[in-house]
Amino acid sequence: MNETEYKFLVTKNKFYSILSGIKSRYPEARISEKIQINYYYDTDDQYLMSNHTTLRIRQIENKLTLQMKESMPAFKDFSSSRETCRDIKCLMPEITLKEGRYAWIPFALQGSLTTKRISISPEKGLSIDFDMNCYLGICDFEIEMEFKTDCEKFTADLVDDMKLMTFKNQSGGKAYRFFAAKDKLLGGRN
Repeated sequence: MNETEYKFLVTKNKFYSILSGIKSRYPEARISEKIQINYYYDTDDQYLMSNHTTLRIRQIENKLTLQMKESMPAFKDFSSSRETCRDIKCLMPEITLKEGRYAWIPFALQGSLTTKRISISPEKGLSIDFDMNCYLGICDFEIEMEFKTDCEKFTADLVDDMKLMTFKNQSGGKAYRFFAAKDKLLGGRN
């Protein structure tokens, strides 16, 4: 599956201000909440991250999904990635893929990031995810606007109208921020 999304990293106050604004603007929109935990896998020298790839097991309640997310070059203000997923039965300390570009490399569990997500769908083909992410003693606030191709203009207009580009995430995705924090915590050993 291909994923296209805008990503904004904001302060806690701005996060709740934008959340309130979206709820007011789209009072009939479908809203859902969930807790998800991302368990990140890589080599100790972050081979996958250096290749713009994330390997994770995502847990939502008792459901576990193995996901590989490969970032694609960004030519616009939003990011694109290719994501491969499959359900699994249990969390593992190590994952070795049997096929593909990264086959036969053992990837060890590196840690986890917990997200409290509020999703609002104001338009078919658009999900606005308000994510409070906690990892390694850090809590950050991110807004992701994931959209389908036929909703690109509606999403871009909403981003412009709400002046969100000033908050464009320049720090990288959740996995990148997790690994950067882990490096800092370990004194830059990786």
